[in-house]
Amino acid sequence: MKANSEQFSANASRALGDRILQHALINVKEGLVNRRRQAVERIPQFEQWRDLASQIKTHTLANLDFYLQQYERQVIESGGQVHWARDAAEAQQIILSICQQVDARSVVKGKSMAGEEIGVNEVLEENGIDVVETDLGEYIIQLAKEPPSHIIVPAVHKTKEQISDLFYQNHQQYGCHERLTEIPDMVNEARRIMREKFLAADVGITGANFLIAETGSSVIVTNEGNGDLSSCLP
Repeated sequence: MKANSEQFSANASRALGDRILQHALINVKEGLVNRRRQAVERIPQFEQWRDLASQIKTHTLANLDFYLQQYERQVIESGGQVHWARDAAEAQQIILSICQQVDARSVVKGKSMAGEEIGVNEVLEENGIDVVETDLGEYIIQLAKEPPSHIIVPAVHKTKEQISDLFYQNHQQYGCHERLTEIPDMVNEARRIMREKFLAADVGITGANFLIAETGSSVIVTNEGNGDLSSCLP
């Protein structure tokens, strides 16, 4: 992912004049803001939990070396392996090497913002490995060859019509020749294609919402199941 913050003013001015983008973002208030508020209202102790989470995060970052080393010890004890990278380039090469060691030709990815930041997809594709994003929002922007526009809802800037066009253009190779216009139909078509990708994948890559140093465990929070399939099935 390339930062383009120095072009913010120009990008913002262009976006403000984009009627299609404005139409897509109309749904943000109802789909994201209001639904989050409704969820928060169902949890009386929400603010207490959020404060506790903030304290845990602050403490962990202040002692990150200790917890990362503890996490590594527990992973090794469970039969796993932890790789250390000094920068994005080294991380890219580690991931590429793991894939090449098993002669991987196909990789399925759960959502990973760290993967976005270090450009892991581009490196794998440059070396002849097919990479498929399996989070639906990430899959959409992968087809569009665009970076995510939001950390939680990466394709929030796309309209239903634009997604319909993307699926029609890219799913012909899978025998899907009908242009779909309804959201449930589009989701089901993506699900069918994705299921075959999961079953055929040589390697799975995913991020983690939490790493638990005490046990060497990773926690993935997802509403699609793609994180489970990416991390376990291959």
